Amino acid sequence: MHEVSIAEGILSAVKSTLVNEPQAKVTSVTVSIGELAGIEIQALLFAWDSVTRGTLADESKLVINRVAGEAWCMKCAKNVALHRHGDPCPSCGGYQLMPVKGHELKVDSLELSFDET
Repeated sequence: MHEVSIAEGILSAVKSTLVNEPQAKVTSVTVSIGELAGIEIQALLFAWDSVTRGTLADESKLVINRVAGEAWCMKCAKNVALHRHGDPCPSCGGYQLMPVKGHELKVDSLELSFDET
């Protein structure tokens, strides 16, 4: 289950962003994940809850924006939707597809609260 290491990587990116904000507590992290990235969303959400316990992101919400898969079909020369690697072109049925979108995994934004003490 590589989703645990992905959750740890997201948390590491969050921590490094907030290194100069010791009073910050993360309430929400928004990420973009491509449809072709091979990440099980439910497993990632479970892993997030586990790896953030006792950290500055404890009890934070992981918000996931899905990025649709897209490929360039070399046979019919157009961009087409691609939901899984190995699927044929929905336009011409060909398999000469080059994925162009959908492998993303990036942190888009953080929502923070600050301890006023």
